[in-house]
Amino acid sequence: MVKMLVPYPDKCTGCRFCEIACTLYHEGKINHADARLQVHKRDVRIDFPSVCTHCVACKDECCVTACPVEAIKIEDGIVRVDEDECTACGTCVEVCPFGVMRMEETAFKCDLCGGDPTCVKFCSMGAIKYEEPKPEQYEAVRKLLKAEE
Repeated sequence: MVKMLVPYPDKCTGCRFCEIACTLYHEGKINHADARLQVHKRDVRIDFPSVCTHCVACKDECCVTACPVEAIKIEDGIVRVDEDECTACGTCVEVCPFGVMRMEETAFKCDLCGGDPTCVKFCSMGAIKYEEPKPEQYEAVRKLLKAEE
């Protein structure tokens, strides 16, 4: 099975180094809004990471199936956005249950940094790991996100 980012919300301290590393790697600057993962603060004691599951844990809420122009595809187990085909309609952002699809001129999301995720390297607490998908970890994040609504 392909490796994915796996969040461990109980280990997150809210330092947001993962977001900083992500935007520095992809954008060349620090901009938390452009991070391809998000750290949420639920209260003073609870911080947790939300990552792209590459539709492994999305159930029926999937950016791939929601895209009206089929610009989002699964290739080798990784969900990729074809920027040339994307019309920036925002449907993928609306349906993403983990809130990690982003939109500027086109949609963009986690690309796993070519198989060596930068966010994992900078998460000293082990709140994000690169390993085989763990459905129970994705479900824990889903519950925390629903509690925010």
